[in-house]
Amino acid sequence: MWLEKDNRLVREFRFKDFQEAFTFMTRVAFLAEKHAHHPTFHNEYSYVRIELHTHDA
Repeated sequence: MWLEKDNRLVREFRFKDFQEAFTFMTRVAFLAEKHAHHPTFHNEYSYVRIELHTHDA
C-alpha cells in the first residue's frame, strides 16, 4: 500500500533476493524514464523502498 509521508508517496517492497529486487528496480527505472518522472530508490539486499514526489507547482 502506498503511504503519504513528508509530501511524498512511499511504498516498501520485499523480494526473495537481491537479483529479484534489482530486476524490479530496473523495470521501474525504464517506466520512469518513459514518463520522465524519476523516483527515489532505497535498496538493501531484497528490500526496496520507492519514494515519489514532484517538483512541479
